[in-house]
Amino acid sequence: MPEQKKAVIYARVSTEEQANEGFSIQAQLEELHRYAELQKMVVVNEYVDEGFSGKNITGRPKMQQLLKDASLRKFEVVLVYKMDRIARNLKDALEIHDELQRNDIKLVSAIDNYDTSTPMGKMVFQIMGSFAELERNTIVGRVKMGMTQRAKLGKFNGGQCLGYDSVSKTLVVNESEALIVREIFNLAEQGLGYKAIVSRINEKGYRTKKGNQFAVNAVKEILSNPIYIGKIRFNKLENWNEKRRKGRNKDFILADGEHQPLIQLEQWERVQEIRQKRSYKPKRSNDPYILSGLIKCPMCGTGMVPGTSKGEGGRSYRYYICGQHHNKGRTACKANSIRADIAENEVMEQLSLLITRSGELQHLLAMINEQRINAIQPVLEEKAMIQSKIKQCESKINRLVEELLDGTISKTILTPKLNQLEEDKNQFEHQLTQLDTSLTKADTTPIDYEALRTLLTDLHQTLSVVDADHKKALLRLVIKEIQISKDAPRGIGRRIEKIIYSFDFTDAASQNIFDLIDMLYHEFKDRLSHLKVSGYELVPSESLLKGTPILPLAMIRFTSIDPKCAVNLF
Repeated sequence: MPEQKKAVIYARVSTEEQANEGFSIQAQLEELHRYAELQKMVVVNEYVDEGFSGKNITGRPKMQQLLKDASLRKFEVVLVYKMDRIARNLKDALEIHDELQRNDIKLVSAIDNYDTSTPMGKMVFQIMGSFAELERNTIVGRVKMGMTQRAKLGKFNGGQCLGYDSVSKTLVVNESEALIVREIFNLAEQGLGYKAIVSRINEKGYRTKKGNQFAVNAVKEILSNPIYIGKIRFNKLENWNEKRRKGRNKDFILADGEHQPLIQLEQWERVQEIRQKRSYKPKRSNDPYILSGLIKCPMCGTGMVPGTSKGEGGRSYRYYICGQHHNKGRTACKANSIRADIAENEVMEQLSLLITRSGELQHLLAMINEQRINAIQPVLEEKAMIQSKIKQCESKINRLVEELLDGTISKTILTPKLNQLEEDKNQFEHQLTQLDTSLTKADTTPIDYEALRTLLTDLHQTLSVVDADHKKALLRLVIKEIQISKDAPRGIGRRIEKIIYSFDFTDAASQNIFDLIDMLYHEFKDRLSHLKVSGYELVPSESLLKGTPILPLAMIRFTSIDPKCAVNLF
């Protein structure tokens, strides 16, 4: 008798479809269990996405779990009621099909009656996928048409809006929230900027609809939303998930709404006029902020962002300030600023010292090499444990077979136990294969001191000639985090306390480093040809940044088991 194939069932129904008879989850499951029984398949699991649309894969948790389990080869067949239960657009449907095929798993539709493991079945699958996508687009078009008509009539189409509650798709004033909205408009009318408004309302304990502190973007959205003067705006953004800012629609609908306005038209117009006068496109600073994000706030740990301050005589000074403070004001965190030029010079100096002081670099290298060796030990221990579990499964399987032959156990009792043991054994063997792959890639050969020094020297010299964007990218190859002092002594200010270096020299990362340096070499070749930096003369030859670094890069690799080895120095 041929072995029964292990199958799983995938069922889905969207919110709209739940009311349609025949599309219910229960109906799908019953039909698929009958189909599996007829086809002599054993159903080992069910994956049900109830109330989820088939628009895309990412919004369906059980589909995500199914694909994850497929990669572990926990089953051989995926059963669906109809193809459109898998996806309603062809791209997603084919991606799911290809992922299953890579793991030798068949996709079978009970109602459409096709099997994607055959050429004919795959062709039918693609055709049905096209029809499902067409059907979905047609439904979307009809829904959008209905929503457009509602908007033109001044009816609310749903969503959350501070100052109102949605009751049966009708906006009803929420007085406690309306107070916040009016306060924001009053402060804007007084001439306060977004950040100042954020600080004021957060200090008063006001919170957003979701209970969070206000941020600059939330205030901007409120001050620009015509819903507060009794208007309904619709379709300003199109396909936002796919297009982001490109999805802004200039021809959106703006109609008189049925709801009560919170702001008088005259105040709205005054505020918009003030906003228009204050608005400007910030110029991109020629001064680099190469450490933004790398420097962490000493209080909250958030990455620090660019800031400026006017000194005596109107001179501007560059600073790094807390990102939380910048976005949410002083109630979220203090500015904790540090002079940008001081921080940047200090980091470059410390990087230079790391290269030129052989003792510090050798200390770093000793730590790296020790961690490279230690990194594989947990994997070897895990491998031994997995091998032991495989042997246990094999022993249990052999005992069950002996009991069957002795007549001490019936086939009915044995079959599910045997299936479970085989499934466990397959999972352990898959894990063992992954561990062996990791160990094969692992390189415990000690990194050569001169190789590391050559790479860091090349990086350091290139840093001295490239523009700000490239400099930021290069620094992120070797620095994970920069910590600064909490205290700022008068006349001295904050200083850098610790630089955490993080060298990621896995195969992929090494290739990225090589590609980046090679690209920068060609882009800044003319500047490099006559430059002397920090006592090193950079020879203008192809081998400097193309030939030479690739050898140390091949040598300086961390195992993929623990690729990012953060080392504290300074």
